[in-house]
Amino acid sequence: MKKIVSLLLSLTLLIGMTGAVAEDEVTYTTLYSGEVTTLNYLITASTNEFGLAANLIDTLVEYDNYGQIQPSLADSWTISNDGLTYTFHIREGATWVKADGTYYADVTADDFVAAAKYILDASHASSTADILYGLIAGAEDYYNGTAAPEEGKEPAPVMEWDTVGVKALDKNTLQYTLIAPTPYFLSSTTYVCFMPVCEAFLNEMGDNFGLATGNDTLLYNGAYVLSEFKPQERTVLSKNAANWDADKVYIDKIDQIYNKEAASVAPKYFLDGTIDGFSVDNALAADWLADPVKSEYLHPVRQYGQYSYWYAFDYNPAFEEEYDIENWKIAVANENFRQSIFHGLDRVKAMTHTDPDNAEELIYNTITPPNFTVYEGVDYTTLGALKEISALGADTFDEALALEYKEKAVAELTDAGASFPIKMKMMFNPNVSGWADECQTVEQQLEGLLGTDYIDIIIVVGPSTGFLANRRQGNFAFMKVNWGADYADPETYTDPFDVIGGNSYRFTDEFTDVDLAEYKELLTAAKAITDDMGARYEAFAKAEAYLIEHAYMIPFGPGSGGYTASKLDPFSAQYAPFGISQERYKGQKKLDKPLSTDEYYDAYDEWLAARDALAAK
Repeated sequence: MKKIVSLLLSLTLLIGMTGAVAEDEVTYTTLYSGEVTTLNYLITASTNEFGLAANLIDTLVEYDNYGQIQPSLADSWTISNDGLTYTFHIREGATWVKADGTYYADVTADDFVAAAKYILDASHASSTADILYGLIAGAEDYYNGTAAPEEGKEPAPVMEWDTVGVKALDKNTLQYTLIAPTPYFLSSTTYVCFMPVCEAFLNEMGDNFGLATGNDTLLYNGAYVLSEFKPQERTVLSKNAANWDADKVYIDKIDQIYNKEAASVAPKYFLDGTIDGFSVDNALAADWLADPVKSEYLHPVRQYGQYSYWYAFDYNPAFEEEYDIENWKIAVANENFRQSIFHGLDRVKAMTHTDPDNAEELIYNTITPPNFTVYEGVDYTTLGALKEISALGADTFDEALALEYKEKAVAELTDAGASFPIKMKMMFNPNVSGWADECQTVEQQLEGLLGTDYIDIIIVVGPSTGFLANRRQGNFAFMKVNWGADYADPETYTDPFDVIGGNSYRFTDEFTDVDLAEYKELLTAAKAITDDMGARYEAFAKAEAYLIEHAYMIPFGPGSGGYTASKLDPFSAQYAPFGISQERYKGQKKLDKPLSTDEYYDAYDEWLAARDALAAK
């Protein structure tokens, strides 16, 4: 009798939180604590915000669950022989609907032009405008012509829109003209800055377009509509019956319930069946893994390879004089010093603060993550000059070798006028769980091996707000940083090290003791290869290997690990290690119970085999 009463109470709670459920309706329910600040996908680069847009707005192409490009709003496309012009044929029957599902307009080529024109208007302050004007012919000049000039400078010439390489040739034919041949352009079109917008609706809404005030400030052409949007209460995504590919949407409703204490209450709600999934922190994972019942609910977080983390040296620091900038510059320019840190860092110990159970498996030796992209069935990180580096596993930690490099560095740095110990300011973000402990582990481990007479790692708490801006200003000597991919090509992971174009990762040769001439040449050569993907990948592998072999940075691994408890099938999801694909629910299936760890790895092995077979065709 007690069991029946308990069951009835649980059902009452579930219905109270999610509403009445249709007999055959599939609903996936979660909690959230971080609210979006805008629904305007044309201006945001926030994962939280474009993750929502990914389910509401379709793109020209999309990825399937094996990482293969598939038609979406474009049902076909052609590429000119010179690789500069992409012509897309917009699918007939694709429509814009309101939040209640009623028809508003057809999707046309003009919708993509309207979106580009909006983004390239500097007054809208789009966070993704640089991606467009970095690819599209005439786009940067047009953007500059819309921007207010800097004080004391002349305004840039105002350009006409017909000088920009985004054109609607007719209702269903869209054409992009690029600045230069770009082998990865198709993959770029899956990002938010290539999403369309209905121009008539955009004009109708004016400044109210995309305001986070309700679900009526947007139109929808994607897998879902925003059927309910009540900030700090709940967000509900309902299947868009009018979507051109609705039969591949297997979850009818995504019910996201706001709770500012989501992280702490999620385990209870999951166990009583109120929600269907949540992220499990390391402490809870340890408890659940020790429980024979709860352990069956957990499986590792799937690594998409979207973000890469590494330990960076700042070659142009701007920190306080108390940390002895000039002495640091002498030290960091010395390869033997960098090699002593490279081989002296026990990355597995550091990674235990991300995932105590699978730390070694998360470590990788390249800047580009494994499984990011393949060529003829072969992972990029195992091609050419990267093959031996990837094969080392976690074996770059070598105490004897680190001490050998230290001995050489001491002699050379003494001759160069350096003083010991070398101060190494290491900053961390206090908002990131486990980072402070990771820094302490790195400090104790490196100083314990190399000696406090050689290095003095000084851990500094970074600001809780504006941390990234603080790092970009050069307020560190040595710290963990990251980069996220923007498109499906190894070039995307050269951006932080692109001394040719400049960057905010403090990687520079503007003082003469750091010679990056060879890397510049390798990178320039790789970028120039646009008609032979095998040769292109080999060339980028050679450039990447150069940075690693000369210890200009220390590869680390992904930014997340640990476990999740979720009824979603992770291998039915769209797969791409960049952009918005992994944010989409289209294609995903809800399981009766979460995968266990063993079931996860069995499914992962099957997925890898199927993906590699497809890539090799």
